[in-house]
Amino acid sequence: MWFEAERDGTGPLGIRQSHDAVTIRPGVFESLPDTRRGVVFVVVGFALVLNPPVVGALDIGDPDSYTYEPIEVTFHGNGTYDVPAGTGDIDPEVACFDVPPRRPCVLERAVHANGGFVYDGPPPNFLRHDYQYVHVWESGFFEPVAEELANDTVEYGLEPVPQARALDTVADPSSEVSRGVRIAVETGEYRTSDPLAGAGELVTHDGSYYVVSATSYRTTADERRDIVVFLQWMAGIGGAWLVLHGQRLRVTGGG
Repeated sequence: MWFEAERDGTGPLGIRQSHDAVTIRPGVFESLPDTRRGVVFVVVGFALVLNPPVVGALDIGDPDSYTYEPIEVTFHGNGTYDVPAGTGDIDPEVACFDVPPRRPCVLERAVHANGGFVYDGPPPNFLRHDYQYVHVWESGFFEPVAEELANDTVEYGLEPVPQARALDTVADPSSEVSRGVRIAVETGEYRTSDPLAGAGELVTHDGSYYVVSATSYRTTADERRDIVVFLQWMAGIGGAWLVLHGQRLRVTGGG
């Protein structure tokens, strides 16, 4: 409970005093009707009962730890690029930007080496994919294209695309990426307790290209510290008590 003490005159600690009596005034919350106080208790109680997402979001005792750093990627006019060994994927929107190459990259390289192919079968949208371009070493960037021919066949191939256009399409400006990626690019490091959204994608900053990658991580996904579980249980129990107490005040206060 909150109280304010008042007397005639002023004594120690700024309390007004008189020689005869002391008047105790209840605080703002205590002066509310029981029905309103009951509503407050119920609302706070439900918030505590539904605490697991709240406590989890606070990362209290969260053992996970990730460190992300920007890795510069230098592209050359001869269709090659420089990147430190062990970098991993550069951007999912470009096939063959993955190390080691995955199945789509191997197939697209075969298409490029063969000059395309013609097949009988489903329409061109059957060949839809998650990437926009294909990068072929020492040849540059290509865009997959498919065309329906007059005899109900489909021709699939790769059309060359200027490097500047492909990079401008794929790379996101640092001003438009997530906060964590932007901090990593601008400062050289970003630490977090959760996987970083936007990592493993090409970013452009001050005329250079970077990919933000996890350089170290420590995670125990199946473990939670006892303090987290304890806080969740205590908050839930306290919230349940507040809900019951608030309901009781609402009933008694409503007459």
